Amino acid sequence: MKVLVLGATGFIGQRLIARLRDSGWATPVLAGRRAPGARSDGLEFRQVDTLDAGSLRQALGDVDAVVNCVAGEGDAIARGAHLLVEAALQTSRPRIVHMSSMAVYGRQEGSLDENSPLDPGASWYAQAKCQAEVHMSAYARAGQSLVMLRPGCVHGPGSDMWVGQMARLLVAGRVGDLGPMGQGWSNLVHVDDVCAAVLLALQYAPEANGEGTAAVFNLAGEDSPRWNQYFADLAQAIGAGPVARISPLRLKLDAQLGTVLIRVLQRVARKAGASGKRLPVALSPSFLRLWQQDLRIDGQRARTVLKFAPRPYAQGLAESARWALDEGIGTARAAA
Repeated sequence: MKVLVLGATGFIGQRLIARLRDSGWATPVLAGRRAPGARSDGLEFRQVDTLDAGSLRQALGDVDAVVNCVAGEGDAIARGAHLLVEAALQTSRPRIVHMSSMAVYGRQEGSLDENSPLDPGASWYAQAKCQAEVHMSAYARAGQSLVMLRPGCVHGPGSDMWVGQMARLLVAGRVGDLGPMGQGWSNLVHVDDVCAAVLLALQYAPEANGEGTAAVFNLAGEDSPRWNQYFADLAQAIGAGPVARISPLRLKLDAQLGTVLIRVLQRVARKAGASGKRLPVALSPSFLRLWQQDLRIDGQRARTVLKFAPRPYAQGLAESARWALDEGIGTARAAA
């Protein structure tokens, strides 16, 4: 099976390419605007602009499946999905595995499964992901093979947002025990488990889901903890624990005033040609909303139908912490 991976140089895409290459039955084809720095193992690369219909049609001509891992701005996510469906219908009509997100559930709370309504009103990201799913669903209605995956917060080695940034905030003492503001469910899922789900989706028969209907699966670890517990565990694992209690006022001031200052400094750094990597992490207000949101995505369908088997939380945490320490985040005593 020849599998075109859109977004192959991203966090998930890079890990997925390796899993496909080692599968024994899939031939991965990397797709992106620019070739990766090291084109190892003789893997094929195709230069693709996902916002250009002609570019997509040319790339899709001879593939059996497409995995859509495209990230970025809202237009890249939403309009890119629309153009991908159009190009796929005009060419080889490959199976599409679309990487969606738990963000499609917006501000809803409680235990939500794949039949729960979508809520695009929470953020630009939620809106883009919901629009992308609407565009993708047209592919299934046209009688084509479509699987959509909705992972929770993807952690593990290489996760800048949910491991790197969180670890830096913990080391700086800017997050810790957040009390009621950290009692939301983390819905963590390991990046390698997400990649395993993609491979399962490539082999799944979506027609079993009903004619003209996309097969949709939530992805989350069975024992994923609340955010307060994750912060305490990650801090301990990287030598930044035990965590201190952070007051709601301090957290909100950091998110409002501190984030504004940091983003100004980031713009100045970019204009000066600097990376800005040494600047503090911007504590986005969206983090605060998520950390207290009592939303738990139900991943039973993926475990039952796809036979998805996510690793235990403790294993994923240990792998995340080792990566953070290798990146120089944390203390040497944690690695001892």
